[in-house]
Amino acid sequence: MSDGYRDSSAGSAHPARGHGYVSDRGLDPTWFERAVEAAGHAIFITDFDGRIIYVNPAFEAVTGYDAADALGHTPDLFNSGHHDADYFGRLWRTILAGEVWQEEIVNRRADGNVYIANQTIAPIRSTEDDSITHFVAIQTDITERKHHEMALERSQDLSARTEETADIGGWELDFEAEQLRWTAGTRRIHGVGPDYEPTIEEALSFYHPDDRDKIRTFVERALEWNLPYDVEARLVTTDGTTRLVRTTGQPIAGDDTPVLRGTIQDITERKARRQQLMVFNRVLRHNLRNSLNVMIGRAEEIERALDGVSVEDTEDAAVLDRVGSDARHIVSAAEDLLETSERARTFDRIYEQIRDVKPVEVRPLLERVAAEYRDAYPTATVRVEGPDVVVLANPHAVHVAVDELVDNALEHATDDRPVVTLGVAEADGTLRLTVADRGDGIPEMEREVIADGEERPLKHGSGLGLWIVKWLVTPIGGSIEIEDNDPSGAVVSIVFPASRWQSNDDESA
Repeated sequence: MSDGYRDSSAGSAHPARGHGYVSDRGLDPTWFERAVEAAGHAIFITDFDGRIIYVNPAFEAVTGYDAADALGHTPDLFNSGHHDADYFGRLWRTILAGEVWQEEIVNRRADGNVYIANQTIAPIRSTEDDSITHFVAIQTDITERKHHEMALERSQDLSARTEETADIGGWELDFEAEQLRWTAGTRRIHGVGPDYEPTIEEALSFYHPDDRDKIRTFVERALEWNLPYDVEARLVTTDGTTRLVRTTGQPIAGDDTPVLRGTIQDITERKARRQQLMVFNRVLRHNLRNSLNVMIGRAEEIERALDGVSVEDTEDAAVLDRVGSDARHIVSAAEDLLETSERARTFDRIYEQIRDVKPVEVRPLLERVAAEYRDAYPTATVRVEGPDVVVLANPHAVHVAVDELVDNALEHATDDRPVVTLGVAEADGTLRLTVADRGDGIPEMEREVIADGEERPLKHGSGLGLWIVKWLVTPIGGSIEIEDNDPSGAVVSIVFPASRWQSNDDESA
């Protein structure tokens, strides 16, 4: 191993053959050999014909071949077949020309598994006539790193394709360093080039002037109060086009430096379709309400007219009774439809602002709902149980969802003096807001369609109540569960994950 070096004058360091340096001050003649033996890289030496004459211990660990199995063989012993003849032709032309070869190589271990190595091969020259006599190869196993790089490339490619398909992008804000990073999808939505790196103020300047302060407020509140946000706003791209975007932000805990990560999605077309549906919905409700009011008015006129009619013929009296009964049914059915229309209008109004979330004290909200129904149902017992907690949600959505459940429980009560319990409980870190009754329970089919999230001609629910609850709690991070009550009735739970609630005893919500 010392052939590549020569002694130098005492106390000095001089270049040996090649580009190495050596000092004779206290040098052990076997120092280089020991260094190669201890090296963590696989090192082997071949003669001029390529037969292996030396391997170090790391060679055995990397390739799986014992020294006895490798000595006398050429490196073709661990050829994986991955490289073509041109690759090895370039390798040999390089080292025979006295130059150093350095490239990645895919080899096969003794057990048949392939590995990837960063390989350097250098010629060793004779100290007498400078001719090439041997070659030394050094291999660094980079299999794990390459697999990680390939997995990262696949993940990045998948993310890029997903962003493009969904017209969505991501971003990260390091507030302390005042550094903002955008993904390719975010740049595409803004209409900027792939190398564009905005400042915080530049990023805010893309928003419509009327929406800019709103976004700034949400960002500041997220950083100050550790609150996520999800908001819609207008964005003006570099070509002057105004787009509607949905942007979210999530504070990242665990670091002293405040960091926000979020997404931005172009929802212009989706919003346009939603607005079209809203117009159709509004017109339908308006026409339905007018027509139903006409029906109610005419039916009530029939009732009043019949009240003043007196007949002696029994058959005629029976006919009049049936007509009066039908008129009352018409009024009742029309009023139910009007109530459904009003519920739909309330739902639309709340859903438009569903992602405007804030800390909501649950116990006072439940007490307000209970008080409303105690007045409406004097014979009913509506009670509230459980601790006072704070949930991060839209307060109107939670109120309407609980209201729907209590209304459903009392409307379908089988007891003259029904009991409905509004509960607050923690279970495995989740928060459960429950409405329990003692009625006949909720039919299995109705439970299934709510759980599946869809209705079919032969499998559907009986009303809007549970759907409204599901539609209101899902966008704010909740879910709905239905169980049997003991000994009878149903328990419907609105469930929030641990990240969406905390005890009211905590300092902040």
